[in-house]
Amino acid sequence: MIINKRIYKAANTVLFMLMLVIAPIAHAANLLFKSNFGSGVSLSAPTAFYTNGAWQYLTGTDSETGHSWPIKALGSDFSGIQMITIDPIDSSSIGNYITNEVRSVIGPKGNSVRELFQNVKIKGDLGQAGSQAPFLIKRPWTIGDVNDLYMTYWFYYPEDFPSKLTRDVPGAGWRTQFEFKTGGYLNNWQGDYRVGVTIIKGLDGQLYWQTKGDNVANGPWPRIDYWTIDNHAVAVPVGKWFKFEVYWHRSSGSDGRFWAAVDGQVIADYHGPSMGDYNLPVTRIMVNNPYTGGYATVESHSTGLEIWDGFPCGDGMSCLDADSVAPTVPASLVAALKSTTTTTKVKGKTRTISSALVTLSWNASSDNITVAGYNIYRNGTKIAVSTSTGYTDSLGTATGSNYSYTVKAFDAAGNISTSSNAALIVY
Repeated sequence: MIINKRIYKAANTVLFMLMLVIAPIAHAANLLFKSNFGSGVSLSAPTAFYTNGAWQYLTGTDSETGHSWPIKALGSDFSGIQMITIDPIDSSSIGNYITNEVRSVIGPKGNSVRELFQNVKIKGDLGQAGSQAPFLIKRPWTIGDVNDLYMTYWFYYPEDFPSKLTRDVPGAGWRTQFEFKTGGYLNNWQGDYRVGVTIIKGLDGQLYWQTKGDNVANGPWPRIDYWTIDNHAVAVPVGKWFKFEVYWHRSSGSDGRFWAAVDGQVIADYHGPSMGDYNLPVTRIMVNNPYTGGYATVESHSTGLEIWDGFPCGDGMSCLDADSVAPTVPASLVAALKSTTTTTKVKGKTRTISSALVTLSWNASSDNITVAGYNIYRNGTKIAVSTSTGYTDSLGTATGSNYSYTVKAFDAAGNISTSSNAALIVY
């Protein structure tokens, strides 16, 4: 049988196109930042005071994840708490309105964790929002947009939270959970687009989720609400930790998206344009915000912040309990010793000090989602965390000891591999 080559080629082309349509397309996501507010992370004293507020930076390297504050992954120039007050304040009075701290508490799984605690104590009259303290990632409008981002963290509302909201007074029945805003209009911080997730107290006294896209980003235009999703089906968790997740894809076309979930249940999945009239970039990400029209005090409790450049557990899939697989074992750990000698003169006397550096390297582990980092152990004691496949340990001046190094890989869900081979050093 003779087959026309053109027909054969055309059939193959059609078959190939059908395979592209039918076959699922995998989108790998990269972990950009993770912090449990572990030891090494602290809040600076409020600084850069202005008439109605100040700024408070998160600083330091998280001993649990190896990631450092401020967040550089998104090109941010500030990551911390913006303290905004209803009245003029200074360094002596800011604490009457807003206090923030990193502290140890019992966490989502019943174990001790470190949380970022934000507390707005004076906010204005009932029905007036007034003071607020957004946990803010701020970035310049000159460096482009954040086109794809997934963020998750654990959050806690106290038992008395529902009583803080009321419909008896107009404007007193809402509380912000999350927002992002754009900026850069006329080369300033004004923007043309905002997405917010808000908790509303309904006329029936029940709390529900409202997710909205609008142009309320401090620009000079009349308000336009582009889209609104009210979700009464997924409960607002109170008196317990819950996992909050958001994802967005920025586009002026139909492929734009904003997705949010609470404890693995989707509360909003909007598809459509997600840009303002001027296509301005995202400049302000309010991870969470103690901001409300209800009664003070207004608290935020959060921990376990992760930022990715896409859905890590699959398109439109929550990562709640989605990962129970530990990374593979770090292989071929090698340790190299380098001794150094430093000579100094103190009061005319020469002093020689010997010290040593141990350089560790190993082959990367793999994971079903992603490897988040590596724990470094010396003689069985954890001494550091590395987000790369190398680490340098300083042994100081002590000599005559044996040192055994091992490494374990961990993922963003906290699953930890078994130990690598031991690398021995005699110094």
